[in-house]
Amino acid sequence: MAALRFRQSADTFTVEEIPLFEPSGEGGHLYLTIRRRDISTPYLLRTLQKRLGVKEPDIGCAGNKDRDATTIQTISLPAALETRAGDVLGGLGVEVLGSARHEHKLRTGKLKGNRFTAVIEWSGPDERERLEAACAHVREHGFPNAFGPQRFGDGRAVEEGRLLFSGLRRFGSFRKSRFAVSVFQAHLFNQLLELRQERDLYPGPVAGDLMKKHDTGGEFVAEAPDPEIERRIRALEISPTGPIPGRKMPHPALDALELEREVLAANGLNEGSLMATKAPGARRFLRVPVGSLALQAFSPHSGSDDSGIATLAFFLPPGSYANVLLRTLGCEILKPGVPAAS
Repeated sequence: MAALRFRQSADTFTVEEIPLFEPSGEGGHLYLTIRRRDISTPYLLRTLQKRLGVKEPDIGCAGNKDRDATTIQTISLPAALETRAGDVLGGLGVEVLGSARHEHKLRTGKLKGNRFTAVIEWSGPDERERLEAACAHVREHGFPNAFGPQRFGDGRAVEEGRLLFSGLRRFGSFRKSRFAVSVFQAHLFNQLLELRQERDLYPGPVAGDLMKKHDTGGEFVAEAPDPEIERRIRALEISPTGPIPGRKMPHPALDALELEREVLAANGLNEGSLMATKAPGARRFLRVPVGSLALQAFSPHSGSDDSGIATLAFFLPPGSYANVLLRTLGCEILKPGVPAAS
């Protein structure tokens, strides 16, 4: 059966964080650039917290990364723990690539983006051409900026986040509570994105869309779509945004606002609920351009012109998901131990 498949593992998937800034070289926080395989960011941070005897907020990172990957990322911790942290990381098989001091801990989202490589299997006489065509389409049009399934885990955090977001449950663990709320916000965003796709309103414009500029991040409400707005969307200069709901979140207007109200109502929320929550909220691009997307190599399997592997390299901004891009390209994504669809 012809197919494009991505069998995710530390051998087929790499991700490297691109820092937003370089540490100053002075201060009470130690920035460690590390390389790890088959260890998730949450597990790594929990293990460091437990074995070093530090509080949860004392350890920082810019973002969570998949377990099933080879990952290069930076974490921060109190500088006094340098020797002990090196011992713990070494025991976990984590390689320290570099270290430097800085005045402040590393905070979530403080990175330029992530550089990825993924090994894709292709089989069938037309699959190579289909992959090349899909890559060309994404370069020209971008892809939907949905949160990937790893954001939601087994789904329990969505309900936990709803209760926390709505004030029906008190916050507990700092990182766990904040993550649960963010999962619920991601759930609402994905629902809005799916609603617009179902109604053929993606990427837009829709009257009242709150647009965001891809180069500067500047936001503005486009009350009446016109040829110039449509041109800028086609050129990937701007894209409509969707809600990361919260009390400080800017709102769209007109039809775009009604779509977001519809999603809130389906989840038992309204604009008053947003004003009452502790979560600040934000806007997120409904669509993301791919900074670079290159098929670096095609390697046919021995004795076959109809199957082989391809290495795909690409860069994504913070918060965008590689597996969403790969699905957009038509790849079946297989986690370790999961068989391919027949």
